[in-house]
Amino acid sequence: MEFDNKQYDGIYEVTEVEIHNDGEIVRGIMYFPPQKYNKPYPLILFFHGFPQILTFKEIIRNFQILLDEGFAVILPNFRGYRLSEGEISLKSQVSDGLKLIEFSIQLAQNDIINGNDINILGYDLGGYISIIVSSLTDSINKILLISPILDLKTKVNTLEFRNSLNYLNRFLPGSVRGIKNVDKFISKTNTELKNEKFQIEKAFSNIKCKKMKIIIGKNDKITSPMFLETLFSNYRDKIDVNIIEGMDHDIIDHESFKQISDKVRRFFSK
Repeated sequence: MEFDNKQYDGIYEVTEVEIHNDGEIVRGIMYFPPQKYNKPYPLILFFHGFPQILTFKEIIRNFQILLDEGFAVILPNFRGYRLSEGEISLKSQVSDGLKLIEFSIQLAQNDIINGNDINILGYDLGGYISIIVSSLTDSINKILLISPILDLKTKVNTLEFRNSLNYLNRFLPGSVRGIKNVDKFISKTNTELKNEKFQIEKAFSNIKCKKMKIIIGKNDKITSPMFLETLFSNYRDKIDVNIIEGMDHDIIDHESFKQISDKVRRFFSK
């Protein structure tokens, strides 16, 4: 497999990615490391948050440090987000995540990426999806979660969550889709969370990755660091929870990301 019509963003080769899933298209972009690195490349899949406000170009600025370490990076839009078709749901995002793993394995079979070094970086709701996906496949090497939303079962039923969805619907830029029917979305999410496959506690006990780390700010007002410490109290041997002083939830913009960039680089490069 070779990608046609090579394009470049500075020194990095990039290509569009389209993955067909349930009759709909998941769109994304793949960045390759500088030419001094040889195939097969280690790979990082970025599982984005909700809503996905930043463009691919804005997101990749943070991950240039990983490209420069020799990693390829795939940035997708899960179904229902920005460029991709369909509607947002836990089921669709988990299914898209598994399709991305299948796509990565196909790349490995063609010696483009290293099939033993497929990794996930999950941010915000993407952290929740990362854990569910990683409980359903044994193809993941490392998982890094940044400011993950893991107490979804509690959060989805709060008035604050409902108000946030309504606010997003009113003020999101035109390129970013919100939730048209908030009541229907909340009801559907609650129904999905009754399925053991989508329950974080059940999924975590089945995770098959080799190494896992969480980076969360002490000032995170979306997910309490104390909640994470309680959730993972029985899995200290599996996961490292790193609480950062002075860091809040919204860390994915370039300036905020600088305070954890070295931790991200060292986690994947070791």
